Amino acid sequence: MILVTGATGFLGSHLAEALLARGERVRLLVRRPDAARWLVERGAECVTGDLSARTRLSDAVHGCRAVIHCAALASDWGAWEDFREANDRGGARLLDACRGARLDRFVHISTVDVYGYPDRDGLDETTPYHDRGFAYNSTKIAGERHVWAARQAGLPVSVIRPGSIYGPRSQTFGVEIVVAIRSGAPLIRGGHVNAGLVYVDNVVALILLALEHPAAVGTVFHSLDDDGHTWRDYFAALCRGLDLPMPKYSLPRGVAYTIGAAMEWLAHARRQSRRPLLTRTAVELLGTRQGFSMQRAKDVLAFTPLVSFDDGVARTVAWLQTLSVSG
Repeated sequence: MILVTGATGFLGSHLAEALLARGERVRLLVRRPDAARWLVERGAECVTGDLSARTRLSDAVHGCRAVIHCAALASDWGAWEDFREANDRGGARLLDACRGARLDRFVHISTVDVYGYPDRDGLDETTPYHDRGFAYNSTKIAGERHVWAARQAGLPVSVIRPGSIYGPRSQTFGVEIVVAIRSGAPLIRGGHVNAGLVYVDNVVALILLALEHPAAVGTVFHSLDDDGHTWRDYFAALCRGLDLPMPKYSLPRGVAYTIGAAMEWLAHARRQSRRPLLTRTAVELLGTRQGFSMQRAKDVLAFTPLVSFDDGVARTVAWLQTLSVSG
């Protein structure tokens, strides 16, 4: 039995689907079982609960040979307490529940955001954390530190740090990108920076390798498509596929960052929960180079991506065309 957290989310749903397709027994930790009905119909088992309930976590882990922790709050805006609960304390509780569970593997899904958007290509997994004081970046670092502490205590962990994951069911790099294009939002630095994109099926393939490969224990792997495509490439491909106009305007990174900081300040002053039009995290994500090295995954796991950029965008466009947002 393999437990998947975050299985009703973007990456988690694709992962659960892939595990079931290869005949694995899969258990899902979900808040709303109805949201996972389609996976249950394919053979998954559900435990109702979330990362806040220690008892439910123990029930979810019981009898499993592996845990894949996909659940997270991944956003550029929100209450700090929500990020701490989801990405920091929630993960710590799950790791506590795994103590004594005789797991073969605990795969933790992290992010390259833990490096703090260094604006350099080719950096490998030995690059140190850089806490920028942004909620997502900061709490994902905290979550990883819990994982490495559990490794010191003997838990067989592997960590995956994906780049910007896109594909069918993606809100952040699917629906929200299209909404931004349609609203006339500008590119940052003309979009001429390595986007660090990765198609969702390629992340899933790497997770499945890390789940079974003995050399993956105690190791962290980047997950990116390593093809050098820029945000401009991605926006242009979506615009061609959806017959949308390419963004006309661009902002320098420094100007955009200042605007994002001002918008965040104003949103906090107004006590608004709605996301500002621009945030510092969004500027750093879209305005810094994200071309991290994939050499370790290639050397250790013999990883090769399954889906090319052109095919990945085509599949994403086909999904977006089924939604009202695309037209």
